[in-house]
Amino acid sequence: MSKGIAYYRFFLKGEAKYRINFISYLLSGFIQLMAILFIWKLVYANSASGVIEGLNYEEIILYTIISTIATQFMLLDNDFQVAGDIQEGNLSYELVRPVSYITKLFFQGLARSTTSILLVGIPAIIGVVAYISIHESFGVALSRCLLFIVIISFSVGLMFCVNLLFGYSAFYLNYSWGFLLFKGTFIQLLSGALFPLAMLPSPLREIFLKTPFQYMTYFPTMVFLGKLSTQEIMTNLVMEISWLIVFILLCLAFWRHAIKNITINGG
Repeated sequence: MSKGIAYYRFFLKGEAKYRINFISYLLSGFIQLMAILFIWKLVYANSASGVIEGLNYEEIILYTIISTIATQFMLLDNDFQVAGDIQEGNLSYELVRPVSYITKLFFQGLARSTTSILLVGIPAIIGVVAYISIHESFGVALSRCLLFIVIISFSVGLMFCVNLLFGYSAFYLNYSWGFLLFKGTFIQLLSGALFPLAMLPSPLREIFLKTPFQYMTYFPTMVFLGKLSTQEIMTNLVMEISWLIVFILLCLAFWRHAIKNITINGG
């Protein structure tokens, strides 16, 4: 753990150096958020009741903001790191280091997401808590916020494992970047980051809700909004932890298989 924390501090300092890149990311994220909010405004302007699948306009704004917060926790980028290390031949050096390669990847990804969480996630969480406190109570807002953080912690682990599995594709493909880009868009769709899964047609919604990807954005966001009962929260939390265990086992199995058949380009 001490070595992992040392890695975390090292990579966090590295993230702080590239300020222009980070500012550019913030600006692009802000423009994207404004575009989404504008689209929702148009959608709800043409709604007779002002409510779509149980969400009114104020709630869909909150959903968009909270899902953006959840996204900041998921900026691990370890899939591209794994693929790059394999295809550039760097993995051979990583395997002989005294620190686990997976541990290094985890803390490197955590450092990457920390800057986004501090500058975007935390201020947005404070704003959401303040809004909910005005309309309901501070106790309710705080309890939902804490539960959101607990759930999103498991979601980060789930995202890390999913990224690892997709990153391992570089063991079997000569060029995996396009595949990883497709994965990013695919998960955005299935996780509810683009829009609430509740707005999908019923058959398609049921399929999406049975995938592990909904636990990365949709589930924690709906908990923060207060749209799920205690029973639904507990059931989904158990399912999320179960999926996390399954993906951890899959990561271990694929790693052991791939490492025995590794061919490093340039290594």
